[in-house]
Amino acid sequence: MKRRSRLVAGIAALTAAMATAPLGTGGAAAAPAAPPTPEARAVSGGQWVTLITGHRVRVSRGADGRWALLTEPAAGGGATAFAQYARPRGADTDLYAVPREAMALVRAGTLDPELFNVTGLVRQGYDDARSDAVPLLVEHAEVAAFSAPAGASVDRELPDLGLTAVAERKADARRFWSAITGGAPGAARLAAGAERIWLNQRVRASLDVSVPQIGAPAAWAAGLTGRGVTVAVLDTGYDDAHPDLAGRVAVSRDFSGTGSARDGNGHGTHVASTIAGSGAASGGRYRGVAPDARLAVGKVLDDSGQGQTDDVIAGMRWAAAEVGADVVNLSLGSSPTDGTDPTSRALNTLSEQHGTLFVVAAGNYGSDEAVGSPASADAALAVGSVTKAGALSEFSSRGPRLTDAAVKPEIAAPGSDIVAARAAGTRLGDPVDEHYTRLSGTSMATPHTAGAAAILAQRYPDWTGDRLKAGLVGTAAPVAGAGVFAVGGGLVDLARATAQQVRSSPGTVNAFLKWPGTKPVERVVTYTNPTGAPIALALELGLADGQGHAPPAGLAVLSATGVTVPAGGQASVALTLTPRSGAPGVYSGVLTATSADGTRLRTPVAVHDEPERYDLTVAVKDRDGTDLGAGSRADVMVVGLDDGAVGFAAPGETIRVPAGRYAVVGLAETPRPGGTSPVSTFVDPDVRVSRTTALAFDLRRGKRVSRTTDQPAARAGVHRSLHRFEVTDQPDRPVGFAVLADPRFTEQYAQSEERRFVPWYGYADNLRLQEAELELFAEGPQRFEVPVGWLRGSPTPSGTRRLAAVHGGQGRPEDLAGVDAKDKLVVLELPGETTYEEVYARIRAVKDAGGAAVAVGVLEESAGAARLDDEVPAALPTLRLYDAPGKRFAELAARGGLTATFTARTSSAHRYELSYPSPGQLPRQLTTVARTADLAAVRMAYHGGTEQEPPIISAWAEALGGEIGTGWGSAGVAHAERVEYFTPGRWRIGVGGWWAAAGTAYERATLEGGKSYRMRWHAAVAAPGFTGTTDNELGRDHPWVWRTGYLLDVTVPFFTDAAGHARAAEPFFGYDRGSTALHRDGRVVGTQDQPGRGVFVLPVEDATYRLTADVSREAPWWPLSTRVSGTWTFRSGFRQGPGGALPLLSVGYAPAVDLHNAAPAGRFSFPVAVSRQDGPHETRSLELEVSFDDGATWAPAPLTRDGAGWTATVDNPAGAFASLRARASDADGNAVEQTVIRAYRVG
Repeated sequence: MKRRSRLVAGIAALTAAMATAPLGTGGAAAAPAAPPTPEARAVSGGQWVTLITGHRVRVSRGADGRWALLTEPAAGGGATAFAQYARPRGADTDLYAVPREAMALVRAGTLDPELFNVTGLVRQGYDDARSDAVPLLVEHAEVAAFSAPAGASVDRELPDLGLTAVAERKADARRFWSAITGGAPGAARLAAGAERIWLNQRVRASLDVSVPQIGAPAAWAAGLTGRGVTVAVLDTGYDDAHPDLAGRVAVSRDFSGTGSARDGNGHGTHVASTIAGSGAASGGRYRGVAPDARLAVGKVLDDSGQGQTDDVIAGMRWAAAEVGADVVNLSLGSSPTDGTDPTSRALNTLSEQHGTLFVVAAGNYGSDEAVGSPASADAALAVGSVTKAGALSEFSSRGPRLTDAAVKPEIAAPGSDIVAARAAGTRLGDPVDEHYTRLSGTSMATPHTAGAAAILAQRYPDWTGDRLKAGLVGTAAPVAGAGVFAVGGGLVDLARATAQQVRSSPGTVNAFLKWPGTKPVERVVTYTNPTGAPIALALELGLADGQGHAPPAGLAVLSATGVTVPAGGQASVALTLTPRSGAPGVYSGVLTATSADGTRLRTPVAVHDEPERYDLTVAVKDRDGTDLGAGSRADVMVVGLDDGAVGFAAPGETIRVPAGRYAVVGLAETPRPGGTSPVSTFVDPDVRVSRTTALAFDLRRGKRVSRTTDQPAARAGVHRSLHRFEVTDQPDRPVGFAVLADPRFTEQYAQSEERRFVPWYGYADNLRLQEAELELFAEGPQRFEVPVGWLRGSPTPSGTRRLAAVHGGQGRPEDLAGVDAKDKLVVLELPGETTYEEVYARIRAVKDAGGAAVAVGVLEESAGAARLDDEVPAALPTLRLYDAPGKRFAELAARGGLTATFTARTSSAHRYELSYPSPGQLPRQLTTVARTADLAAVRMAYHGGTEQEPPIISAWAEALGGEIGTGWGSAGVAHAERVEYFTPGRWRIGVGGWWAAAGTAYERATLEGGKSYRMRWHAAVAAPGFTGTTDNELGRDHPWVWRTGYLLDVTVPFFTDAAGHARAAEPFFGYDRGSTALHRDGRVVGTQDQPGRGVFVLPVEDATYRLTADVSREAPWWPLSTRVSGTWTFRSGFRQGPGGALPLLSVGYAPAVDLHNAAPAGRFSFPVAVSRQDGPHETRSLELEVSFDDGATWAPAPLTRDGAGWTATVDNPAGAFASLRARASDADGNAVEQTVIRAYRVG
């Protein structure tokens, strides 16, 4: 059965709905001075993403509104490195994190970079909260069957296309990665029969006076209605009961896994009726382009309008090979590609094999170089969109195609405000009535074109897809103000396409003039005249670059300015393209052929004269003096400082780069027998390439990087070394190369070939140092520490134990028969295919033999990586041994006489956050010892939590033009206080729950060395509180509830703690449920089934509004504020441009609870305050009620005015939970009623 991700409504769905219907922290203070004004910021708690390699990355939105990636350190403390870079994607920017282990495969083109597009994976629902597998498309030899390696399962086989859809289980990702790479670190080739691996991407519907606009009535008048032609519609299915589709669909099939071709979305029905709808429900008004065409419907998208790549490919194969469709409509797509992705290649293959024309939506990114797959395929007819007035639609994706700058899209059709059939029970778009709805997007332009192709296929039944494509493109009408890379040949002109007999081929002319070639390239355009008389054609070629400048003389030359095409014959013209004729660049335009009788043919032309490129070679000499090469444990990243392009290489390899500015950075490991390999980073931040360039790095010149403190116990944690480069074209998206390691085990060195200050470069060491959670030492004359971790499912007792260590082989009965295991640490070495269940069985055998603890070593990289059953815990405390010291430890145990000491801690008494940024250059001093007395001391009070589920703490320093840190949160202390130390500077501190669904609260503070501060986290009562600002898809750093133009944007921070740290609900994870509704003057504006989240479209006039929102969080790790609700009354009117905070009131409580968030039994008083989101106000009334039975009954809680606030007094019964309900109003008529169930516990 096909493995599928669980999807939730996202930003795209919210934004689409907005267009059609209403949708529905505390301060840090230097002691004893008064605290400064709190600076709070709501930041997404982030989503975890497991990569194909098994590495985990957390993506979160930072305080500056940007997305940030936090990479997980390697298990056991060894070094791992990531390249982090950005790629614009229409209005979005995607962030990539490529682990070092995958760089060689990415470099070789055998691993899809989209597998490391972390924000893209989240957007597609492939994060860990919504998917337990990484969906892959494996490319292999055609016809041959592909067997999924360990850790994966086959979802769908497409052997005739050389593709297999595979689900890689995230729990087994390291095992799968080892199998698919043959277990070779830094492998450059795949194993297990795989040739290339792609992300099985989410494909989505391309939705963001039409039929007459393309000339269909003229074709109808000629008797051309698509009769006898089969058009396949691959989409969300269709409504088989819609009057317009009655009798139109001959065959259907489901590929989406929903069980039928029924359309529960509406997109497919709209598309199908645009092609061949009868218009019966509208008296013929909304008739399709080819109303007599035969439809075949393949449901490849689910009812959310999304599917996976293999669904679409399977549907394409069905349509072409089984149905025999003449035309296939694909009003869908994925991210922009160069046309070599699996879907595009499958489209080309099927087109060639079956003569099918695939008509594909260009996409709705509304930007250049943004034509998605499979519209980017060579054989696809990619369709852009125009308005009913004939102008380019603002959402329509434009070309050229990535990499070679080919013409895409090739044609355009109406796609804005298109009315067509509405599937029953759906509300997609702007419903016109029961049977029709209005939609916009290249999705709507595509069926206009597919219908036109059907009519042309009826006119010329012997034409194959390539001739149909050329026939439509060549007869298209110019679109004023839109160039070739926006509309190709122009607007579909079906009247001309069916009436004009003279034809041209091919449909488009593309030339990629690759540097350093100088030999002219020739392209030939042929004109065919089936009539009985010759025809003279005048030829004119108009080319220009993106700025409208003409190409240099000699770049493109026609062999003739006119041709005469004989009756019943052909004539050709040659276009000679000479590279290096002048300034390189991309030039586009149209070759127009016209005759005196009105014949007109348009051939879009694109010429990419590639800029000069040169060889760049990087030589690296290791710390032992040897020259590193391919296959060594070294990797190089080359960063284009002008455009942000990123490439990978091995030492000694030559790569081709355009002339320009570059930075080169890399990492090398020096093998150390029996120990963890030291790592060296090397950088040259200022490389100018204008000729063949060779760089040389000698790692023996590297300087030791060591950052420690005067607290010897705080020696474990994470050391993150960062090289950061600013890019001219994307200054807010720097490129980074980061190395993460536990400083206990990995020696680090760094060197730079540039001694000058380089303004676009920065280096930083960031460390989080604390006591080790787990330590293992081999005792003896050569005492050494072993990197270890708890085996998953192991008991985790705290304390120190000194045990004799013995070797138990693989833990089988025959291995343990002669081993004295009693009260000893038994070391097991296991084969790579060992499952966790088998591991547990062998641990039980050790326990039966009297063993006190187990240390599990591995014989292969993949050992122990098989899927774990959480319900079968280990019978003894079990350590996992890592790296060379782990193997050395196992060898000593096998020799006998080994004694081991291991220490386990539930928390650390110390925590240091150290940041050493160096703008412009690698610092001269890379070895420091921080004096605790010189650091800022912050006493942190962590309320709530348990020892098993402590808070997760992160910190970022403001430096190098952004925020830098270790990139990883660590467990704090539960219901306790601890003094933590920070290097002086501006910091953002985040404290979240052990479970990501609890959300994360943040606070900014400027911390001075030698001073003391206090911060309080997650203290009851968690209640609505509009402190600080938030970020979302409508903007950055704006109020929680705000008005901008016609929109009211609502995010209710239900869980603001007593110190003012705001947190909203996190429905993303499935624990938070609730709703949001808005009323205007007593009437419903809109409702949303999301807790405290909604965007509503409002009229201009001032009005009184009532906002209601509620959330219930049902989770064992969230004992307080389990249900929170509020009703806010306020006035609002239209605001031009960015709006401000709306006058929402909130009631906050700060009871003197202990660190368990418990108040004493008996008479109890606590502060109450009324705040207003937009600033100072005059409170007119306040009432408070208390309940000790979860809101079943309420009693008044007396209030005493106390300066600017109030004091409430209640009688707390022992062992109960107190719930609070408040009502408040101000002098301006604003009001609030809010309820918190289980506000605090009573001790």
